Order: sequence, then C-alpha cells, then structure tokens
Amino acid sequence: MSKRSIGIDRLEIRLKGVAPHTVRAAVGDLGHELLGRLARQSPGPERTGSIDHLDSGTVSLASEPTPPQLRRTIADTIAASINSIPRKVG
Repeated sequence: MSKRSIGIDRLEIRLKGVAPHTVRAAVGDLGHELLGRLARQSPGPERTGSIDHLDSGTVSLASEPTPPQLRRTIADTIAASINSIPRKVG
C-alpha cells in the first residue's frame, strides 16, 4: 500500500430502524464521501497506523434519514477514527 492510501478490509455497520433501500443507496457512494471528508483535512506529517476495531457507539439519526444524511454520518465516523491515528514526529 502506498503512503497515500487507506485500506479498509472490512466494514460492518449495524443500523436499526433504517429502511434497507436507504442503506443500499447510502453505502453505494460511501467511498467518495469518505475521500471527500479526508481530502478537506489540513496536510501535515504522515500518519501510519492501524485501526483494528472501531466501535462508534450509538449515533443519533433523523427518524427517517435520507441516503445522503446517512452517508455523511457514516463517513464522518470513519474519518474521525482515521484522524485519531497519531502523526509521525521527526
């Protein structure tokens, strides 16, 4: 993997009360949404590391989220976990 890549081997998302068609529509373009979130970050020292497991807990959504709302919420959660990887020093 290059220094400018992110590999996600497995992503498991459990959703309660969200219609299956909304989930399918939301995750269909999740990669682009996540890349957009990460591209807006300020550049800095290289990050290296691994996130073996992330449990974001409970995230509140609108009673019937739209696919874009759901996609943004998922991408924000993943981007926040990637941001938690320490930057290399020196």
